[in-house]
Amino acid sequence: MHFKNTVNEKSILRKIKIDNETYLWKRLHLHLTNYEYSTCVEKVVIYLEGYKKSPLQLLFREEDNLILKSDVKKEKWRVGYPDNGVIWLFKHKPRLPNNKIYSVNKQKTDEINLNRPAVIAELIRYFLHNGWKPKEV
Repeated sequence: MHFKNTVNEKSILRKIKIDNETYLWKRLHLHLTNYEYSTCVEKVVIYLEGYKKSPLQLLFREEDNLILKSDVKKEKWRVGYPDNGVIWLFKHKPRLPNNKIYSVNKQKTDEINLNRPAVIAELIRYFLHNGWKPKEV
C-alpha cells in the first residue's frame, strides 16, 4: 500500500496516560496512490513510551467499504473529509410511504473523532485486551 500525505499536517506526537503507562500517538490524513473507490485514509500510530519499535498502526480506509460491505449505497463510512481525523458511518433508512426517501440530513450517521484522546484511549484498551503487546518487538 502506498500513500501520499497531501494535507499539510504536523506529525506531533501526543501523550496519553492509561493505567500508569504513558503512550504516544499521532493521527494523519493520507491518500492512497492506487485505489478503486476512494483515496482517503486516516492513520493512527500509537506506541508505549520507550518502545517505539512496536507500534500499533491502524488504517481507516474508505477503500475497505468494497471489502466489507456488499452494498455501499445502504451502509458505508467516510474518512477524513470534510474534517480530518473523523470517520462517519452512514446507514440509509428504509424508504418512506409512497416510495419517498429520507433527506441526507435525516439518515443515521455515527461519528468517531480520532482527534479526541478519549477515542484513542478506547482504541489502546481494546487492542491491549485483544493481544497487542507494546513492549514486544
